[in-house]
Amino acid sequence: GAPASPAEEHEIRLGREGAAEIERKFKVVKDEAIAGRVSRIGATVAAVSDRAHLPYSFKVVEDAQANAVALPGGFVYVTTGLLKFVRSDHELAAVIAHEVAHAARGHGLEMSRRATTAAFVSILVAIITRDPNLAQGAQIVSGGLLSGYTRDLERDADMASVEYMVRTPYSPVAVLTVLERVLRMEQLTPRRDLGAFANHPATSERVQYVEAELRRRRIAIARRAPANYLALEVREDSEGGVPYAEILVNGTLMVRLSDVNRLRDAAEVLDRLFDADLEPFEVIARETSGGWGVFARGLPVIRFVPGDLASGDGTVREMATSLAGRLRVVIEDDIRKRRFRG
Repeated sequence: GAPASPAEEHEIRLGREGAAEIERKFKVVKDEAIAGRVSRIGATVAAVSDRAHLPYSFKVVEDAQANAVALPGGFVYVTTGLLKFVRSDHELAAVIAHEVAHAARGHGLEMSRRATTAAFVSILVAIITRDPNLAQGAQIVSGGLLSGYTRDLERDADMASVEYMVRTPYSPVAVLTVLERVLRMEQLTPRRDLGAFANHPATSERVQYVEAELRRRRIAIARRAPANYLALEVREDSEGGVPYAEILVNGTLMVRLSDVNRLRDAAEVLDRLFDADLEPFEVIARETSGGWGVFARGLPVIRFVPGDLASGDGTVREMATSLAGRLRVVIEDDIRKRRFRG
């Protein structure tokens, strides 16, 4: 690419100073599985950003707070607390996209113009540790910078993160689900402070404008993949030379059949229905021509015929009723967990 302009060189130098300071104060996680996951997702997002040529780096530091910070020039840090907080690679990509946007759009530089370099480095460290004492030493609290970025810059990064996510394999809906989760945590925690997230504008406002942006772009608001719920898996194997398939939801066995194709079809129908927020009461078993079937929201999921019964297996009616019951229980449990955990 083109060589960096003097202004860009200054920006990158500023970021490097901040990075050295952060790495003096925090332990960088070297574990390849953890560091590699963050670098891989970061590189995917950075490649589609407004300034893909910056010398981006993505590192994980040990800190229990769910947090992330971007330094000028593209040095991005996420905490181990954040990795516990996000529920999927989609949500991790959404947080990283937000930070990449701050770097790509020069927001950090904009903030540094309002403070001396030394003060700016202190601000960054204070933001990631949420330690106001560090910032007071730099006498910049009066500037309101500790809250992270000002309202206009924060909104710009939120909108840019939706734009970037659209260009990656990750779901842009994750920008919404991660903010909804932050909002839920804020409502549950009396200590209303969630690291870099707890800045202006208010989380509730961010949830509203991000959702409006997804709708404006006609992006279907399917929360299941980013929020990682109702995980559906089809396992195929054979026993005594006879192939079979199983459907598992959240790791619990739902049904097993030797007709692998019919089971795959059933999994596809369930997958679509789970994305559309299927409710437990919408799952029923009823008689069909020549057998019994399970229906969800009026759609046939799977039909059982007498040939499906293994020896001593009861009736097709029991088979269908039992599957419908298991599905209702797993959906009910999943909904309860989500209400509780956000």
